[in-house]
Amino acid sequence: MDNDFDLQNRENFKINPQVWLHTLLAIAGDKETKEEVIQRVAQETGWAPEKVEVMFATTIKILMNQTRSN
Repeated sequence: MDNDFDLQNRENFKINPQVWLHTLLAIAGDKETKEEVIQRVAQETGWAPEKVEVMFATTIKILMNQTRSN
């Protein structure tokens, strides 16, 4: 994966949107895996699972738009 994960340098933080989109779509396509991810993120963030699902779907939409524009 071609990503820069130096979270201390947030101004220059970059991801490869195609790789992330591919990964999130694979997770979304597997109901068991998606539920595991939703529950894990909810547990780690303290967010309600419904809010995590919205964030997950929104992230996919944003990444789709980014990869289409490239």
